[in-house]
Amino acid sequence: MRIGAVVRAALAGAALVLSAAGAGSDPAAPATGTLPGGGAYLLRPAAGAPVAAIALWYRAPAGGFGTAPIPGLSRLAAATVSASTPVTGTPLATFAREIGGRLTISAYPDSVAVSLLVPAARAADAVRALTRSFFAPVLTDAGLVRARQDLLEEGQLRQFNHAAAITDALYSALFSSGPDTVSPWASGGAVSGVTLDAARAYAERAFRPANAVLVAAGAVDMSAISAALPGRVGAPTGVEPAPPNVAANPPGAAQTTGPEAGYGRAWTGPPIADELSATACDFLADYLFNPDTGVVQRAMRASGAVLVGTFVTYHDPGIFIVSTSGGDQAAVRTAIDAALRTIGTPLDPVAFEAARRRFLYHILSDASSPSSLADTFGWYTVEGNPAYAPGEGGTNGRYLSAVAALTPSVVAAVAAKYLGAPGAVVTVTPAQPGAK
Repeated sequence: MRIGAVVRAALAGAALVLSAAGAGSDPAAPATGTLPGGGAYLLRPAAGAPVAAIALWYRAPAGGFGTAPIPGLSRLAAATVSASTPVTGTPLATFAREIGGRLTISAYPDSVAVSLLVPAARAADAVRALTRSFFAPVLTDAGLVRARQDLLEEGQLRQFNHAAAITDALYSALFSSGPDTVSPWASGGAVSGVTLDAARAYAERAFRPANAVLVAAGAVDMSAISAALPGRVGAPTGVEPAPPNVAANPPGAAQTTGPEAGYGRAWTGPPIADELSATACDFLADYLFNPDTGVVQRAMRASGAVLVGTFVTYHDPGIFIVSTSGGDQAAVRTAIDAALRTIGTPLDPVAFEAARRRFLYHILSDASSPSSLADTFGWYTVEGNPAYAPGEGGTNGRYLSAVAALTPSVVAAVAAKYLGAPGAVVTVTPAQPGAK
């Protein structure tokens, strides 16, 4: 997924990732470096539309740091901070609305991101607003009420996302403990039960400057961004290591009911440090399940079902997942099983090269907007391998070098190693009319 030369010492311990170019100016050369306190910065020039994506990413478990996780806690805490009035200035949500920007809070099992998409001329103001709100988080009762309402509304919409529900169940079946067993989305009861003190305790622990990844992507002026960085924010503290995920042995199989029939499978995959294997899994997901060109998608097109398949690059382990709902589920399972039986055999070289070209096109086109760039660099940084982010380093970068190093034999070996086992399985049967 995704300053100049002088960076204020106040960001000691934070990782700073920048994709930057002044609107209407020549792009600056890429640069990387180390911040005081051990953080990193990357300057990534990008010309284009006069918009900028500014984001703060944090490596933090969705359910909190305690022994009794609360689904959706990271999202609720971030939304409460965004809706609360900081010591100076206006609430982040109000700031975004007033300048014609868009505020997005994205939560994942082991990370959370707060992003602003703003006019390029307001990029520096967005940096100030984000860091002012999150580097010394203020949480108010009014902010918590607003955050609860927003999350409850999102939850109502998410109940129609059948793939998301299957994914949550698969994660729980794939691991016996760890962040990935806790959904970043909250039920109504969980949201209502979180107190202001609980949300504040999470925010103060998770949203420390030392744990931050600040990302600026798109048409941003690097000197203006440098000047917008905050002053002294206190002594840096060490980054708290994330709790490990413990894979279930063997992976679980679960049955549940839903509005329509569905099915899902998931496997643990390579960690982000194993770049060649992780890239091979990305290739496999694209080859099998890309919505337009995937061989499984084409095979089950007439089934009327919805199919989603992807490899998620996590710190350790990655997760390969496929889910389907609706339509002729028997036909979909037949197509999935047929592909899995053959993918451990090397592809014909000509077919492989054609598939690799399609894969490379999809990777590059998926990271073409400021928001997608910010997501890519933020994700790969919080997962522990920013240099491996797609697009980093250009054609000589580590991700594209890994794509070039793929061979039919390498891909087949990775498929046999990680997709050869049954994995976790979730089956959804339609609920009976009138059932609750």
